[in-house]
Amino acid sequence: MLLGIANQVECANILVLMSVVSQSHFIWIRPIVNRLAEVGHNVTVLSVNVDSAAPANVTYIHLENSYNTLYGNGTLARNDILKRSNEMAMAATVSFYKFGSLGCEGAITSKGLQQLLQFPPDFRFDLVIYDFTCGPCVLALLHKFHYPPLISVTGFGVPQFTERLVGGHKAASLVPHFTQLTDNPMPFSQRFTNTLIHLFDALYRRYVFLPRLKQIAQQAFDFPLPDLTELEQRTLIMLTNSNPALDPAESMPPNVIPVGGLQIVEPKPLPSELQNFIENAPQGAVLFAMGTNFKSKMFTAERQAMFLEAFALLPEYRFLWKFDDDQLPRKASSNVLIRSWLPQNDILAQPKVRAFITHCGLMSTQEATYHGVPMIGIPIYVDQHLNLHRTVQVGAGVKLDLATLTTGSIVAALREVLQNASYQQAIGRRSALFRDQPEKPLERAVWWIEWALRHPREDRLRSGTVKMNYLAANGFDVFASIFVNT
Repeated sequence: MLLGIANQVECANILVLMSVVSQSHFIWIRPIVNRLAEVGHNVTVLSVNVDSAAPANVTYIHLENSYNTLYGNGTLARNDILKRSNEMAMAATVSFYKFGSLGCEGAITSKGLQQLLQFPPDFRFDLVIYDFTCGPCVLALLHKFHYPPLISVTGFGVPQFTERLVGGHKAASLVPHFTQLTDNPMPFSQRFTNTLIHLFDALYRRYVFLPRLKQIAQQAFDFPLPDLTELEQRTLIMLTNSNPALDPAESMPPNVIPVGGLQIVEPKPLPSELQNFIENAPQGAVLFAMGTNFKSKMFTAERQAMFLEAFALLPEYRFLWKFDDDQLPRKASSNVLIRSWLPQNDILAQPKVRAFITHCGLMSTQEATYHGVPMIGIPIYVDQHLNLHRTVQVGAGVKLDLATLTTGSIVAALREVLQNASYQQAIGRRSALFRDQPEKPLERAVWWIEWALRHPREDRLRSGTVKMNYLAANGFDVFASIFVNT
């Protein structure tokens, strides 16, 4: 019997569902996929992105229509930056779920999903891993494959709706919604607003987003879809891209496992061109990269020129700019190196890199924290504003406002971070906390995945509140009974 369990763990057949239309989520999940393959599992990956260098026992099935549906034909304009950067809380919440709905439309119209649906009726997977960030669009595949155990994962920290998948309590008086830039502790006015937006989010997701998602997804399946909420709540283990050094303390059930920063690997040697450029910087180098969804070429030509003018005014530093395009509004000064792609983690690991101009996506924030590089943030949307807010609160970075950007404000921010030692000291303290763990986050993630394979029907880590209504889960019915009978 024990030998049978061991064999199951050593060569399990695992399905990974990655329908989030974001390369950053793929970058976060790919190390899990590759490590599972490395330890002997067979992994089938239904994904918006594919890895051309995947291990032999990893098979990618491409959701080939997802990016075209999200960004094609003006559906969601990539270059509408200011509007998305300045959305109010409710509008930003609706935009978040619109992103999920469009991603679902792309998934269900992709040939890749149909390919997976054509697997034989008796085909079995031992485990399903799915990115739950943007909703359970393709989670009806659990039904198709006879309900194997489910591991829910997310590169989006600890999303605002997590407790509706695994139970527990997300206290709005302590945990900010991703749209809320709160103090710690929150004063009453912030707790009031934060509670309202959490409530709006919960109601919108339950009564607008999930019914819409089910309506969209049903078009791809030839059987009536089960209740999507019930499918989500089958989560046996949840892996979150969180770490106490960056995220607020909150109460979660023991099956929620923080594995923040698992995408961070040992840095590789830089190409000689990049290494020499950095090493020869008189007073240090600065990396400028805006992530995988927003592109530097989406800045207006005037803003692109502002950055070039600012960099030219600081000749004692060298700037590496991941620009994503060959066209610039003007020639760059000799202290600027522009490339369409730069190895971000490897560059941040260089001792002479003194600052990071970033959109403050969670993974970029984690990598800068890990390597101890202060940040100059230009947040655009979703959680980026909150990630930067937390960085500023601990003194490890400053903010540049996109709407009021000038050459002078860029120079002032750079001088503040580069010439004030307090920023380096603050990020150093944060880095020490972030790194201080008993094992690597990726190893922790794989251990818990294999735990689920060893104990596929074990429920004792799950919170009973996941099956309770809101009033009962929070004890309001008891309080009401006490009040009535007093």
